[in-house]
Formats: sequence, structure tokens, C-alpha cells
Amino acid sequence: MEKTEVQLVNNRNASRRYERLYYVLSKRMERRALLLITALLVLLVIYQLLLLVPDMKKNMTSIDRLEGTPIQMQTVHEQSHH
Repeated sequence: MEKTEVQLVNNRNASRRYERLYYVLSKRMERRALLLITALLVLLVIYQLLLLVPDMKKNMTSIDRLEGTPIQMQTVHEQSHH
């Protein structure tokens, strides 16, 4: 074999090694990304379920305090004035 043929074979081997390494690393990152997305979705569902509990919702959000008088309180208040 000539020197250029040896270099060509070495380049091909290096390229194959690089492709295998890239494939392995990309598969690992893909698994980790899917695991992260799954965990975030589970946390989102848990958070949304906790918001259904009125006492938890008061502690977790400030939006209810900013809304003003709740509708039930307004109807009771209006009936007492009539």
C-alpha cells in the first residue's frame, strides 16, 4: 500500500469511530432529554392537580387575591341589601 492509501484508510477508520461516538452520545442525550420532558410533564400535572385544592391554590398563586370579590360572595351580599 502506498502512503496515500494508508492515510485514506486511517481517515475512513477515524470517520467511522467519530460516527459511532456521535451516535452513542446523541442517543444518550436523546434519552436524557426525553426523561427531562417526561419529568416536567409529570410535575406540571401534579401542580395543576394541586391547584384544584382551594387551600393549596391560595398558597400557590396570587391571582385569586387580585381578582376582587368572589362571585358567590357578591350574590350573598347583594341579596342581603334587597
